[in-house]
Amino acid sequence: MPDMNPRAWHRKASRPVSVWMAVFVLAGLAHPWLPNATWLLVHIFTLGILANSIVLWSQNLTERFLGQRLDDAARPAQLARTYALNAGIVLVLVGATWAGALVVAVVLAWHAWALFTQVRTASRRHPAPTAFLLSACCLPVGALFGAALAQGLPGPWQGAVRQAHIVTNVGGFVGLAAMGALSVLFPAMWRTRGHDRAGLAVWLGLGGVVVAVAGSLGRADWVVAAGVLVVVAGWVWLAQGFVVNALRGTASYPGLSALCAVAWLIGGLTWFAVRLLRGDAEVPVLPLLVGFAGQLLIGTMSYLMPTTMGGGPAAVKAGLRELNRGTWTRVVLCNAGLAVWLAAGSSLVRIAASLVSVGALVAFLPLLGRAVKAQVGVIKAARRG
Repeated sequence: MPDMNPRAWHRKASRPVSVWMAVFVLAGLAHPWLPNATWLLVHIFTLGILANSIVLWSQNLTERFLGQRLDDAARPAQLARTYALNAGIVLVLVGATWAGALVVAVVLAWHAWALFTQVRTASRRHPAPTAFLLSACCLPVGALFGAALAQGLPGPWQGAVRQAHIVTNVGGFVGLAAMGALSVLFPAMWRTRGHDRAGLAVWLGLGGVVVAVAGSLGRADWVVAAGVLVVVAGWVWLAQGFVVNALRGTASYPGLSALCAVAWLIGGLTWFAVRLLRGDAEVPVLPLLVGFAGQLLIGTMSYLMPTTMGGGPAAVKAGLRELNRGTWTRVVLCNAGLAVWLAAGSSLVRIAASLVSVGALVAFLPLLGRAVKAQVGVIKAARRG
């Protein structure tokens, strides 16, 4: 059997995230010459980067939170899911949408079953793995909605299914996974004690997504708005504990990014619900993808990568120190840039603001390289000593 110790498995499973990040940056630079560039960039980010990250970290964190590290013999199957997921993503991106969506749906259903088995057999109970399980159940539905959109639907159905697709993927797949992870990671990022609010928040989040999707397919904007506001209620309930953590804790890049991401989500969804009640069903994509999903992903990875790599307190501290460089500058540039991007009337100003906002997130990549080098240096020095 190949080397499947925890670090070797995690390194192999996390490689697609790094590859898709590089692809995203290259595609962003080349977007003026790419056909359907906006759709391509959105799906490289949501499927290539986000889906891979959620599948990877939901497995990792489920084991941590349940105190149930799987046997090394289970790792090849997990890697097989990762490889199959990425094969499906490539099929979607090259235009074989139905085939790719079917592969993605099957892989996430398989992943959900694996998580269910762990939750069912664990001696410990924790709301976060349940959130990861429910999150994994959402993406197969969202993927099939996306495949239907690619084929083209008659009349108002295209808009209705597009709305259901976004609500399922952002509110369900990404949102529920974020709820589960942040219920534990947020207080750790701020170095404070947590507040156990995740249980109710997760079920409010799931219930709101179900209602909003039903409203989308029924073309009833007021039902969609009601479902979205239930999702917001779940996040507000959870975020009360986050605010307490932030007031009592120590600021860091991961903690500030996560706090701003949750604020963008709550604000974006509330604005969406208000607009729905006024007869405007346009989903606020930028606040949800850049402000919430993108910022949350980079923030949580900035915390999880050094802590997962390990090597002792000194090594982890060295890695975190590198990933915390320019904390306030990066957070301000990302969020202020996004605000200008949304508000500006000039296309040139929007382009400049988008480069500032996304560039502040992309700064994670060179800093990650520095963090790994610093952390490995401390680990090697300790071994020599």
